[in-house]
Amino acid sequence: MSEEAAGRMGAGGKGGAAAAGCLLAIDFGGTKIAMATATPSGERLGEAEIPTLAAEGAARVLARTREASLALLARTRRDQRGAGDAGALPLLAVAAVTPGIVQPDGIRFAPNNPGWETLALEPALRRMFEVRVVGVATDVKAAALAEARFGALAGVGTGLYVNLGTGLAAAAVIDGRVLRGAHGAAGEIGYQLLGAAGERACAEGGAPLEEHAGGGALAARVSALLGRETSAREAFALAATQPAVAALLDEALDTLARHVANLALMIDPERIVLGGGMARVPALVERLRAAVARAALFEPQWQRAAFGHGAALQGAIVVALDALRESAQEAAQPGAAIVAA
Repeated sequence: MSEEAAGRMGAGGKGGAAAAGCLLAIDFGGTKIAMATATPSGERLGEAEIPTLAAEGAARVLARTREASLALLARTRRDQRGAGDAGALPLLAVAAVTPGIVQPDGIRFAPNNPGWETLALEPALRRMFEVRVVGVATDVKAAALAEARFGALAGVGTGLYVNLGTGLAAAAVIDGRVLRGAHGAAGEIGYQLLGAAGERACAEGGAPLEEHAGGGALAARVSALLGRETSAREAFALAATQPAVAALLDEALDTLARHVANLALMIDPERIVLGGGMARVPALVERLRAAVARAALFEPQWQRAAFGHGAALQGAIVVALDALRESAQEAAQPGAAIVAA
């Protein structure tokens, strides 16, 4: 997290955590589940993580998440008592972010998470933690929300967050709000078509751009080329000495750059923020900047994500903050007590 982002996070004030209660944020990642407790102003109190082990199925993943989260909450309460904060530190709200498209009756387009398609995550979280205030969101949109609220997109009227990791996704931020789309699927650029003969579109179970230029796809393609397992990071390093690897990456990055340039043409962003592991590859960043500069009517600013690898978890904290605020506003409405009764 950048110092500037940390300053924005702390601007809400500190102290009184035990008296006010705490929030629990959960990021269901592809390989790990990250958890954090935070004050009602967003200041982190504690963190933990466990392996996802998604192949075990949704029920087992949720059970292990509950166990680890309760342990984190217990540790947070002990730490607050040791710091002189009295009180039981009640859990006020829980928020979780996840790959895929969150729907009321399940999470779609999360093929690496067996059982997610029928997982109604919001009511599941209410049961798991016996808490009324719950929020859920797609991980990349939550990361964009964190950047818009406290990070590299704070104060930006029209911005674009592009996540360049194992998968590919983007989020448009307009006046501080993340564009969700009619079904919560806005910005799923991994499914964009390449126009190649015989490509598998979404209806056939494919994700053309992601399968061509996502970090996972690049690692797999270079591994097949070399006949041994290779990570995306190693692939970029090998490009300096392996002409065949360099040619493969050049073509893939050119394709990705064209798609990002088209996104920039569509929303005319003031700033583009890059997140995900591949955002740390200078050659990729320069390729994107050059493509956008060539195509866009007005060239945007560029910036690295303020929260880096922790952006989705930070986004979960913001989702919890928003859920808590909305709950308080609803409770303050005239007649709320009558309706609740």
